[in-house]
Amino acid sequence: MTDRPVIVARIARAHGIHGVLLLDAETDHPEALFREGRRLLVVGGAPAAPSSIRLTGARPHGARWMVTVEGIGDRTAAERLRGGNLAVPRSELPHLDEGGYLLGDLVGAALVETGERLGTVRDVYDLPAGPMLSVDVEGRERLVPFDPGFVVSVDLDAREIHVELPEGLLDI
Repeated sequence: MTDRPVIVARIARAHGIHGVLLLDAETDHPEALFREGRRLLVVGGAPAAPSSIRLTGARPHGARWMVTVEGIGDRTAAERLRGGNLAVPRSELPHLDEGGYLLGDLVGAALVETGERLGTVRDVYDLPAGPMLSVDVEGRERLVPFDPGFVVSVDLDAREIHVELPEGLLDI
């Protein structure tokens, strides 16, 4: 896999008047990625947002992470970052176990059932109930749960996701 940036958080909002940010983590390892001194890339958000930020502090805050950022000292500056995503180069992510992958690695893979190509994964939605594959089937988006009940195997080398789907799922 390339060293393309991987999104690890979304900037939810400012917190208080001193430039603190609340993040929605998009990683299973926030404690390894959100710590003092860590540089994170800013992806999306306001056009005037910096290309990267350096954390000067971080701690869990309920289901979110509360962080302070070098050069962001008031609520107005913090609000300019709201809605942006934070990313790190893939090489800086914690090591994946053998056979492990990121949900983003599934984009572009073929969805295959009993040897027949059904479509191509165009996006993965990480929803509270579990990941959902957005699959392009003959030019139309179809949603397929990325669930062990449907997914038989993932072969990233072949860029294929082998599934067993209930009758009519792709007709919905």
